[in-house]
This record gives sequence, structure tokens and C-alpha cells, in this order.
Amino acid sequence: MYLGSFVHEVLEHLYMQPAGKRNHETLKAIAAQRWEEGKWPAKIEELPELLGSLGDFKRSAFEAMTNLWALENPSMVELDHMELEIATSIDGVQLFGIVDRIASDPDGSVVISDYKTGKIPDPRFNSDDQKWFQLLLYAAMYEATTGKLAKRLEYYYLAKNTKHELEVSNEKLQVAKEVVVSVRRGIDEASASGEFSCNVTNLCNWCHYKKIGICPAHMDHN
Repeated sequence: MYLGSFVHEVLEHLYMQPAGKRNHETLKAIAAQRWEEGKWPAKIEELPELLGSLGDFKRSAFEAMTNLWALENPSMVELDHMELEIATSIDGVQLFGIVDRIASDPDGSVVISDYKTGKIPDPRFNSDDQKWFQLLLYAAMYEATTGKLAKRLEYYYLAKNTKHELEVSNEKLQVAKEVVVSVRRGIDEASASGEFSCNVTNLCNWCHYKKIGICPAHMDHN
């Protein structure tokens, strides 16, 4: 999570620079400045579990950031928005999100993009609807606030030097909206009854409550 946050922060400042200055030298300077001003060494060293040294963190982050040049030429890209905060309502459900970047194609159509520094979702365990849910929801939220419909979605898997794209359709947007409404309905029903069922998934392995032994789904009742 910290690696992704640092990479996002540096790339945001890179695209604030004039097009002609968006190069590796500028990237290095911005990364060094954000590293010190953001007090990143202290943040990382305060983590309860370290996955490597500060040097490992910096190498992974810089490799992810420089992989951007294999996916696009930053000096040729102009963004309409970066880290755009959107608060709106979709079918009665209040939502808030921060969109990494929004750009316009030459024909004026909207493109919504997101940086990822982790693994590419395994298609065996993630359907397209699951993989693209976040950006489809951002597209629906952007349309609700601006009236503009995104034409294309993009995931930049920086650590893997790969970009995935999806053409937006009304059918896919509707699926994302229905998921949001269904989840909200489930939360309201559970709140009214006081019964919250456990949802056991692989994400449980990163849950604090499982680690300290108080999650009902993982407690030994014998």
C-alpha cells in the first residue's frame, strides 16, 4: 500500500511539470524531494512488518515509475485531472472516490486511468466485472457529476510493465451500479437485524482480526 501511495505521489507531481521536463532526470528529482518532504523513511520503518529494506522499497518504486515510459511517452500526454475527488450518489447510494487520472482522446472522449503497483489479477479467480469494477464505478460517478461518459478505461500495471484497456458500455456500467446497490442493501439489512455474516475469502489472510484470533469465522470452537 505504501509503495503504491509513494508511486502515485511522484507521478502526480511529474505530470504537473511542463511536457518537455517530464523525463527520468525530473522523475529522480521529484522522487528524492517527495521522499524527504513526505517523511517516507519514518512511515515505512513504523510498519509492524517490513517486507525488505528501505533500499528495496526505493528500487521497487523507481522501477515501477520508470516502467511508465514503456507504456506511454509522458511528454506527449496531457491530463484533464489528477487525483480527482468525486462525491456523488448512484441510485441513492452515496459514494466517494479519488480517480488517479482523467484524460481526453483527440476526439474528445474521456479516458479514466488507474495506476497499480501490485500483481495483475489472476483471471482464474477474478472475472472481468470484478477486475474492472473500481474503474467502472468511477466512470459512473464521473458521468453523474459531469454528464460526460467515459469511452475507455485503463489499468497501468507498473510493476509488470503492462497496460490493460476496456471499452466502456452501458451494460458494464449497469452491472457495477447494481453491485453497489446490492451491497448497500445488504449493509442496511444487516444493520437492522444486527446479524453480520462472515465473508471468508483469501483477503482474510491480511485481516488483523484473524491474526489476533477474534474473528468468528476463524476461531477454534472445539
